[in-house]
Amino acid sequence: MENFNYTDFTLQWHITHRCNLRCKHCYQDDYSAFEDFEDAKNVLDQYCTLLKTYNCKGRLNITGGEPLTHPHLFNILRLARSRGIRTGVLTNGTLIGDWDARKLKACNVDYVQISLDGMEKVHDSIRGKGSFKKAVSGIYALKSHGIFTSISFTAQNNNLFELKKLARFCKLLGADKLWFDRVIIPADEDKDDLTLSAESFQKLCRTAARLNRKGRVFCGRSLQFIPCKNKVIYHCAAGENLLIVLANGDVMPCRRLPFIIGNVKQSSLLSLHQSSPIMNELRNTGIPDGCKECTYSALCRGGSKCVSYAKKHRFDIPDPDCKLINN
Repeated sequence: MENFNYTDFTLQWHITHRCNLRCKHCYQDDYSAFEDFEDAKNVLDQYCTLLKTYNCKGRLNITGGEPLTHPHLFNILRLARSRGIRTGVLTNGTLIGDWDARKLKACNVDYVQISLDGMEKVHDSIRGKGSFKKAVSGIYALKSHGIFTSISFTAQNNNLFELKKLARFCKLLGADKLWFDRVIIPADEDKDDLTLSAESFQKLCRTAARLNRKGRVFCGRSLQFIPCKNKVIYHCAAGENLLIVLANGDVMPCRRLPFIIGNVKQSSLLSLHQSSPIMNELRNTGIPDGCKECTYSALCRGGSKCVSYAKKHRFDIPDPDCKLINN
């Protein structure tokens, strides 16, 4: 057990793959769901067993698909909260009205995250006509009930220059947090050329650093600490204190790494976390050779494994978007 010394453990649970939108960068290709509440309860029971075994706190992020399409969303949130687990909901925001916001507040969620990929024209070009106004309406509903509201911006080549305008807009909205990350698409599947180059990502990080100093953008994801000079440095949790459960029960170390390590209907989350060869390989990868001389290597540990795998088909090498290494 000495290898599993965690203070907290995050479960990202895709309770449904059904969605009312069809976003250009979405990696979802099936639309199944945990229809039966007993099946959903079993996943939560397994998660609680894992938390008890590791003697750590739980952080449950419920997403989809679109989680607001699931009939048992609020029941799952209430049950998780009754077991002392912190909860968040990751949504496109388009289905949230006053009633939904009231229900989320009653479930005592810690936060709700809504995706905005730019201002109206650009956002709608990515997520569908009318989706921007509906998402903004959802943000207003959440804020009217005092729910901590985080805005997620997925950076890609067709919205790269929207971050500055979006940061100004989110401040006017009263959003509590705006953060961003890179779109992750395997190089051989990126037919629309959405993936940022290393140069584009680094330029975006410099822009974000200036916005961060004004308190408008949170820079806490992989490599963003470099221009922001953050004291807290993110490192990839794949293989460690993170698991993903998909709507068909499949379990992954990270949603953006293409590895299925098992299924909760055949094996427990605890056994999959401890015994999966892929999980063990991810845990034992260590600091990549190209990073060992870097000042930040012990904390950063090579950047995002999913980016390395998407771009180079290996997760044991430095993040290819890092400006501190020679690619």
